[in-house]
Amino acid sequence: MEKLLEQRAKWEADRRIFYDWLGQAPEEPLEPELEIVDTHHHLWDMRQLSGYNLFGIFKQQYYMTDEMVDDFVGCGHNVTQSVYVTAHSFNAADGDEVMKPLGEVMAVQGIAAQFASGTYGACRACTGIVGNADLGKYGAEVEPLLAACTASSPNYRGIRCSGAHDPNVEGAPTVKEPHAYSQPKFREGFALLQKYNLTFDAWLFSSQLPDVYELAQAYPGTTIVLNHLGQPVAGLGNFEKAPTYDGKQAEILARWREEMTKIARDCPNVYVKVGGNGSPWTGIGYERRDKPPSSEEVADAYKETFLWTIEAFGAARCMVESNFPVDKDNS
Repeated sequence: MEKLLEQRAKWEADRRIFYDWLGQAPEEPLEPELEIVDTHHHLWDMRQLSGYNLFGIFKQQYYMTDEMVDDFVGCGHNVTQSVYVTAHSFNAADGDEVMKPLGEVMAVQGIAAQFASGTYGACRACTGIVGNADLGKYGAEVEPLLAACTASSPNYRGIRCSGAHDPNVEGAPTVKEPHAYSQPKFREGFALLQKYNLTFDAWLFSSQLPDVYELAQAYPGTTIVLNHLGQPVAGLGNFEKAPTYDGKQAEILARWREEMTKIARDCPNVYVKVGGNGSPWTGIGYERRDKPPSSEEVADAYKETFLWTIEAFGAARCMVESNFPVDKDNS
């Protein structure tokens, strides 16, 4: 316990540094009346992991109800609803391994109930919950988990599984083997999603977009939500963990547009979350700056990929995501 308290004390010091950094660029909301549904954010408590800061992503190591109230209610914007996406937070410590993700779903359902009480005004956070299930490891054995989450959580909508793998990205927290979405065991579990009327959030790198195309073609009855624009690694600038891609932004984005065009044209069951450009993977580099960027600078940097995606897929197949607190740390 003493060690835990020491780690949390360090986190508090780091938190002050982070908020001082953010405080250098205060801005007023541009359209405070505009209703916003945030389709992708996380919750977590990583304070016990002292010093854990993956490529600058997790400067905010604690992000729970109070932090959401600050950002969703106190920010001056009109955020009315949100979708929680798994961060593998609060998985159950006990019981069968395959069932442990039920703990996360139940924890977030409790937070949704806090907002549903009206205590924090009209905002109804976590009205959608995207949990996790290890399809690659367990295949069809995840069915009891899907059934339990569906029965226990009225806000449960689907799962996300990472398929991110790129041998050119050094030290990435990604899956060990390529083509995770093509493996027989994974697809054995994926086939259950339509039965339970659940969606699938896909997170992988843009070099792997053909895997999404093949998955969508094989399961046209299952809705697939492509996270973070398909995550074009180093598409917005050089990324120090992927030096192979240095100076190749035009080539990366050209291939990204080509693969996204195929998905938009041939896979009507695929939808896209427009956001995630602030993560270090894209090479935008905001997390390394002494001062946060202005909203005008962010808009200028993101508008090409954002607008192109909306034009390619159509507004009805696109949704805006904050990716907080990841993108809060970086943009």
